[in-house]
Amino acid sequence: MLYFSPVTIEDKNTLQSFFDKSAFRNCDFSFSNIFSWRHLYNTTFAVENNCLYIRFQMVEDSPGYLFPLGNGDLKEALKRIMQDAYKRGDDFRLYAITQEMFDLIEDVMPGQFLYEKERNWYEYIYSSKDLISLVGKKYQSKRNHINKFKRTYEWEYLPITKAIIPDCLTLYERWCKENNGRNSEQSLKEERIATEKVFNYYERLGLTGGALQINGEILAYSYGQPLTKDTFGIHAEKCVYDIDGGFAMINQQFAEHNCINYPYINREEDIGIESLRQAKMSYHPAILLEKGIVQIKK
Repeated sequence: MLYFSPVTIEDKNTLQSFFDKSAFRNCDFSFSNIFSWRHLYNTTFAVENNCLYIRFQMVEDSPGYLFPLGNGDLKEALKRIMQDAYKRGDDFRLYAITQEMFDLIEDVMPGQFLYEKERNWYEYIYSSKDLISLVGKKYQSKRNHINKFKRTYEWEYLPITKAIIPDCLTLYERWCKENNGRNSEQSLKEERIATEKVFNYYERLGLTGGALQINGEILAYSYGQPLTKDTFGIHAEKCVYDIDGGFAMINQQFAEHNCINYPYINREEDIGIESLRQAKMSYHPAILLEKGIVQIKK
């Protein structure tokens, strides 16, 4: 059996050393995501023979593992996970598996597994050039919103620093009140815990963020961190709803100020929320990163 430990802030360097060597663009391999949401998924990790194993509990589903990372033997790593699941009395499951990962699994253990894709987990990856310039007819409505925003408000784009984190938290509380009828009460509770962890450990997590100060108030923010050498992951974006064009503006400004050196921007999943799916599709992703579950064939 593998010996798993809860993920703490002190484990950042250990996990990040594996993430830095990975070329997988999915947001699951982001330390800030893992750390800030560990309360919901009971996320644990183990390191053995140059492999990183991450185990967690999916909400209303069986425990499972992420794809093992590192320089160890992949076939042996998969066997270790299968053995670990068996000894715990769990079904073997790998979550958040991309087609690229499944192809690697098939190469070393062909024909032994089933791969079922889950649309709600697909991630939206965009060309950073597109999100910065918004050129072309397909982005006309986005440019219109931004132009109206600029005509309407006195505004400034600010990097998120320790000095304005209290204002970002105030904005988050306001956003929660506005969304009381849009999201379940439980989901907002879980997100609040994650958001407070992010801002409490913001510097130690190594996050990059930006905010819009509009008419003297912080009324929009966004933050994230690099996922790979060519992809920046955006983990959160908030704006009060009565700011016309606010979401389009924080999206474009964050990309311009913080993502210019990365060809791609990952804006994560829509988790099955139809309005969120429409909003993400309206920015025309360059890649819709498919993910799913791997199980043993029976």
